[in-house]
This record gives sequence, C-alpha cells and structure tokens, in this order.
Amino acid sequence: MHPKSQVVFDLSAILNYPIQLVVHSWHSARPLRWFSRNDDGIVAEGRFLEAPGLPLFTLEDDRGARVSDGIPEGILVIARLMPAMDFELAQACAVSEAAWELAENSPLLFILLVDYARRQALCVEEFEQLLALKRTVILDKVGLPASKSLVRLINRIELSPLLPWELEDVVKSLSQPEFLSLLRHHPSVHLNHLRFLLRQRQPLWPGMLYLVDKHSSALDITWLCRMIRDTLNMAAGNRQMLERVSSRQALQELHDLLVGRFNSMGSDAKRAAHAEALVQEHGNFPAPPFPIIDGIEPLASWLELLEEGSSMRHCVGSYDTFVALGEVFIYRMMQPERLTISLEYRNNRWIVGEVRGSRNANPSPGALDIIRRWVER
Repeated sequence: MHPKSQVVFDLSAILNYPIQLVVHSWHSARPLRWFSRNDDGIVAEGRFLEAPGLPLFTLEDDRGARVSDGIPEGILVIARLMPAMDFELAQACAVSEAAWELAENSPLLFILLVDYARRQALCVEEFEQLLALKRTVILDKVGLPASKSLVRLINRIELSPLLPWELEDVVKSLSQPEFLSLLRHHPSVHLNHLRFLLRQRQPLWPGMLYLVDKHSSALDITWLCRMIRDTLNMAAGNRQMLERVSSRQALQELHDLLVGRFNSMGSDAKRAAHAEALVQEHGNFPAPPFPIIDGIEPLASWLELLEEGSSMRHCVGSYDTFVALGEVFIYRMMQPERLTISLEYRNNRWIVGEVRGSRNANPSPGALDIIRRWVER
C-alpha cells in the first residue's frame, strides 16, 4: 500500500521502460513535490515550480487517488485559470499563507508573479522573499509600472482561463497609459477588456469597453474589431462618430447607416466616376490570388467592388485601400448561394476573412465548407 502522503503513477506501460512518478499529496510535509524512480532509485527530482509534465487534474494513480484530492477548492479555482501552469500555481499556493492571500485577493498578479519565479528558476526561499515585498515592487518585478493605482486595478480584473502566451499580452496591455485611463474608470473590468484593447488599439473612446464583457468570446472580439474598422473606414476616418457608441446595437446601427450612405451613390455614372477616381488613387485592380472555380469568381475592377457592396448592401465597397495594399482580396460566390468572400493575407498566406450574404447575412454551413476547402486547396 502506498503511503497516503504520496500518489504514485506507474508510467512503464506508456514509456515502455520501468519508471514511476511519485507526487507528494497536498497534506504532506512537502506539498506537490515530485520525483521519478525506477528499480535503481531516483531518476529525476522536480525543482520548485517545475511541473512533472502531466496536468494537475489528470494525475490519478491505480488506486483512484488524485493529486488534486485535498487541495482546497479556492486554490483549484486559481489553478484552473491557467491550465498550462496549473501544477505550478497550486504548488506556489502551498508555500505560505502570504502566497494564498495574494492568489485570493489578486489572482492576476499572483499568476504573473508565479510565471516570473518559474522563468527565473527561483527556489522556495526566494519566492517567499518576493511575497514579502510591497505589491508595487512586485509589479515592477513582473515588468509593470510600480503604481498603487495599477495595484488597485489588477485587484479588480476578473479572469477567465488564460493561454500561456497571453501573459505577455497582459503585461503589454497594462503598460499602455491610454489603456489604463479607460480601464480605471470602467465599473467591471474583465480579462476580455485587455484582450479587446490590445486587439483594437486604435481608435479608443470612453464607451468602447461596454462592447465586451466576461461572456464575450474570441469570435465576438474579432467581430467587434472588424465592425469598428469598417465603420471608421466608411466614416473616412472621422473618429468622432464612434464617440457616441457604447453598445453593440449602437455600433451596428452606425455601421448600417454608413453602409446606406456609402452605397447610395445614385446613378451608374456617379458610381463609374467613383471607380475612375479609385483607379487614379490606387492604380489598376490587383490580380486574384486564386484561380476561378465553378461558382466562385474574383472581382476584376474597382467598379465591380463598388457594385458588389451596392448590390449586396454591405460595406465591401469601402475596402479599396485594403485591396490596393494587398491585404484583402474579394471574390463573389454565385452558387450554391450568393455571397461575398473576403480573403485576408496573413503570415504569408491567404486565409478566409469574412463571408457575408446580402445585408451581412451569415452563409450556410455548406457554402462555408466549399469556400474553406477551396482556399485550403
């Protein structure tokens, strides 16, 4: 029988050689310390804030004992905020009451501190010395301005699960004075607000933070950024039009109003004159990046771009600058349904950007599958 202070995992069948992973339980003298052993003795022993290579919540031995058994639920909540560091976060909480107090009162600052200690390969004693510092000094250690107001702001930020690379993004966003001036005055700050600001960057206005909340998905934030880009583009860069926007409905209404104005050029002669002006501004319409297939064809001129927006009643006619810069190319699907396809050039390859029907209607799953397979091919 294994001692209750240890959870033992036999990895022999997985790794094809005899080896066991031994993890000290939460109630042991050395919580979550671990080592691996074989018949000859200890093979490797984990340092402080070094995970054994398996996620905390998957570690269960042949008796049904789990490493997470006995860990207080509040600490498990912190660990779940960053699955890639769940073991390290739980282990750091076990260091002292000061560690758990920081994790409970300021989970984002705690996660940043544990990440810093992990990257610096600090020992337990060095980590305890960090915990004894003022929180403004801790901010400086993790790469943020040593400000009392920032300490208060970080304490207020509600979190959702973080991906590893997002910690660097958090530091970037909380280092921007223009972001902080908005965040400090918002009544309920969530991690999604940082994601949105870093993705949007400009323009910024007081009501924009009301466009996202804790329920906003990555797709929601992408949609918002595109709507803001398109609205500002149709407004000829007039940022004052966005100053009154503080809800998604208001943003949609402003966007639709500008779409109607942009596409209502009147006669074909006026549209042709606008197209000629685009030729003078940008030169000839770019060549399509992908060949024609049955049902999908590229736009071939600035006039066709304007006509596509007018006939489909959306804002693609205002994409001339993006098309001219080679960042976007527009196709139209004629069958199985009428759609406008925006391809975007990112990381040296073309990907599907937006696919919209009349009045920005969503495409059917079948049509979207045809488009994706075409682009991938």
